[in-house]
Amino acid sequence: MSAKGLYSVLQEGVGSNQRLSAFYDFNYSSDEIDILGAGSDFTGVLLNHELVNQPSLHTGYVLGSYESSEIDANNNLQTLLANDKLILTSGNLRIPLDGLNANNISVLIDFEFLDGKIDDGIIMGCFKTGKETIESFEIETSEGFNVGITDRGHLFCQTFDSDGYSIEVEHSIELSKRNLIAVSAGESFITVNYFDYLNNLVKTMDVPASNQFISANSFLTFGGSDTYFRSIDNETATLSGSLNNLAIFSGYIGEEFLKDLGEGIIGDYSFTSGSTLIEERVTGYSETIVYKTGVTGYDYYSTGTLEIITGREEFTGSINSSSSESREEGERYYKYYTLNNGNVKTFYKEELGKLHSDSGYVYYPTGEDAYDTLGLNDVSESISMYTEVTGMTQDKITINLYGKTPLTGTLSEISGVTQTALTESYVTTSAASSGVTLQGDSEDLKKDYIYYMGGRS
Repeated sequence: MSAKGLYSVLQEGVGSNQRLSAFYDFNYSSDEIDILGAGSDFTGVLLNHELVNQPSLHTGYVLGSYESSEIDANNNLQTLLANDKLILTSGNLRIPLDGLNANNISVLIDFEFLDGKIDDGIIMGCFKTGKETIESFEIETSEGFNVGITDRGHLFCQTFDSDGYSIEVEHSIELSKRNLIAVSAGESFITVNYFDYLNNLVKTMDVPASNQFISANSFLTFGGSDTYFRSIDNETATLSGSLNNLAIFSGYIGEEFLKDLGEGIIGDYSFTSGSTLIEERVTGYSETIVYKTGVTGYDYYSTGTLEIITGREEFTGSINSSSSESREEGERYYKYYTLNNGNVKTFYKEELGKLHSDSGYVYYPTGEDAYDTLGLNDVSESISMYTEVTGMTQDKITINLYGKTPLTGTLSEISGVTQTALTESYVTTSAASSGVTLQGDSEDLKKDYIYYMGGRS
């Protein structure tokens, strides 16, 4: 996905891929590589990526695949292309500039050290020196420059100018197992940038260089150079490592944009198309008064009846004639009288002493009047006897019995106010979005890889 990530950053930054001259991610299938040559000289080549400005230019020559037969060259190339990397231990990658010039280019290099000891070597070289005789004077000539790494793991830049050879080493840049650097050549200096994506840092080495001495329009070599103390030509391998990604741009590019382009190279590109959504938004509120609730009344229901006595108690009675008996004069008996008091009918009686009906007197056996003490005659007379019936009476009424169930409802007392949001629908359209997410093992980017003779360099 590195090509798409790089392409998306270019489109977002400058709106085109015009400045992208070459790109290699070394993810080639067997039908995407080629073998050039004739007779007994065959070399494997890597075609430029289709997303660059002119894919037909800047074809890469894998010098380590060189063989006398096409089959052997192809086998070598397949061996060097392992795990989406180009191994440079047995040969270099040479890319023709095809119209570009080394004094006006920018190159992003994603490279990785092989496990083991770090040796000095050339990461990118186009440095070539020589001698030329002008009017019997022999002068040294130079073109291009080298960017490499020392055996202590420090980046260096090798140039030549009117004062002679120059090698500038940047001791403050600490490399990892996997590194992404940028080399940019301008009018009067060469800039080497190291991008620390884990800490979001950029470290820079600026090397003064005259435009006329670094001008070169032949080719760039990755892994070697024509002028280096460990090599005799650009085909000699010097770097113990491999290339993960490689991009060449026309013109000088600043470090910030190069950092973004580097993220595109080592990242994964994603794209999300825009969408239309219907959403709701609050336009106001309506208020509603809330009243308290409670018991508002009762519902009664019949549970039965009950008979009760009401009013005062009244004594009642009656007399009934039963028979006649003979009473001697002087014997006691009762004389009855009836009473009628409304609904209550009763009687009373009076105890008398019996006198003959012809005597014309009344005898009260307990009295003190004269007649009470008269002598009594030995006569008898029949009197009527009565049977007494007595009792009490009261009025009675029957009442209905009821149970009750409380009724609940809304009272007149206010308990609060509720607010209800009023909303309306509206349409939103989200724009398409894209981005790059860094990929790979973060362990390879950590600063604990390079050691020199048992200690940190």
